[in-house]
Amino acid sequence: MIDNPNSDFAPGPDFAVDLGHAGQGLIEWAEQLQRKAQTYRGLQDEMSQLVVTETSADGMVRVSVDAQGVPTELTLTDRARAGDPARLSAELMTCLRRAHSTLAAQVQDLVTASVPDSSDDAAARIVASYRDRFPDIAEDAPARPARTTHRPDDDDDLSQSSYLR
Repeated sequence: MIDNPNSDFAPGPDFAVDLGHAGQGLIEWAEQLQRKAQTYRGLQDEMSQLVVTETSADGMVRVSVDAQGVPTELTLTDRARAGDPARLSAELMTCLRRAHSTLAAQVQDLVTASVPDSSDDAAARIVASYRDRFPDIAEDAPARPARTTHRPDDDDDLSQSSYLR
């Protein structure tokens, strides 16, 4: 079939030149992928070392989280023993939320510094993932009020026990 030089499928005189350009394009593309992979390996290394610690305003509670947002340290001062358990619980959760929010901001800063291409979809997905999991909270956001509980022997409250006695 290729015996016919006028065939649409026969390579023309520029065929060798086109292959040369295509080969060079593939080499450049592969080098670009290697650079990108190296950038993301470095970003992963930096992110894996992140630890965020937040402390309550009164210093009674300190919470640390790792790069995944998992609490790694919880410190309570001696004053915590004498404090209101509901307030202590609220302070713990506030510190944890602030640590998560700070973690998301630090990941965004790392990604921005490590991946200079602002149109990189992978970088945007990393930041969005952290922002979705750990949204910003207002610095002056009050702690959530503690849930009210009733004594188990309270006859009017059947939510915690069976009505069959």
